[in-house]
Amino acid sequence: MLIKARGVPIWIQCLEALLRLLPQDHRLIPDIRRNLKYRQKGYKGEKSSDYYASLLDQKEFLILHDLTLVHKKLRFQSDTLILTARFFLIIEIKSLEGELFFNNETGQLTVSRHETVTGADNPLIQALNHCIQLRGWLEDRKINEIPIEHLAIISNPRAVIRCSNYETARHVGTDKSLPLKVMELSKRYKKELLTEKELKKIAKAFKKAHSPQPINIMGFYKLKHDELLKYIACTNCGFRPMVRVRGLWHCVNCFANSKAAHVEVITDHLLVKGNRITNRECRDLLGITSVKLANKLLTGMNLHKEGNTRSRSYSLKLQ
Repeated sequence: MLIKARGVPIWIQCLEALLRLLPQDHRLIPDIRRNLKYRQKGYKGEKSSDYYASLLDQKEFLILHDLTLVHKKLRFQSDTLILTARFFLIIEIKSLEGELFFNNETGQLTVSRHETVTGADNPLIQALNHCIQLRGWLEDRKINEIPIEHLAIISNPRAVIRCSNYETARHVGTDKSLPLKVMELSKRYKKELLTEKELKKIAKAFKKAHSPQPINIMGFYKLKHDELLKYIACTNCGFRPMVRVRGLWHCVNCFANSKAAHVEVITDHLLVKGNRITNRECRDLLGITSVKLANKLLTGMNLHKEGNTRSRSYSLKLQ
């Protein structure tokens, strides 16, 4: 049963927003596009693995994708968490290419490609670390007995996987082998430790505790606010700014009209500049003067509100 679906990663959303907010001749555009392409590749691999996870028995296995929890003030994110009445399973997904060698003795993952050997983040070690953090999170909630397993999935079909021993190989697979790997691990656990009601209660607790962290994309690229474009670009020809005329956004260049052109601009602002906007900042961003209109546009976007009328700010509800 799918408890939490996988949304578009916040990194991808922030990078796409940044590309819309920077002039196309900005010095960082090539770097941002490369970063975006890399992360889109990883997201594609995760979605592919999600399909194979969905083939598991929907009654026996409860699935949460892209789950971020907080333990001891530290966030940890699992690509996929699978819950059963007998054990829990953390899955880390990587879209690596080349010949991959998982060394059990050193915990190192090496990647051989085009006669070059490099090290890479080992998803098995990541999964094991997350197992420790998840165990602590569960113990804080008096859930002590459930075993926690781990699995690394390599979603790139061009990757060649080698492992130093059988024990390591048991915990590594491809996206297509994911159901088989889960069932192999499942054979080790016979005793049901949770009732169906208890399991669903824990799954709901996980989903409720999901706490994604906003990305400081401005800090990452060392950007200043005055480097970003303001106002609404025409949804038809790209001319900036569109102006407000009779309840619509109007382009004076190509005469196109739009009812909701402000939504993308405000959303991009929130993704890139700290996930907070006030009425005054909204008016400055859109090039309008009416407090009432800015309030109407913001409240119409189903944003999270904080503060009273005068100091109220709005933010995105991150998934």
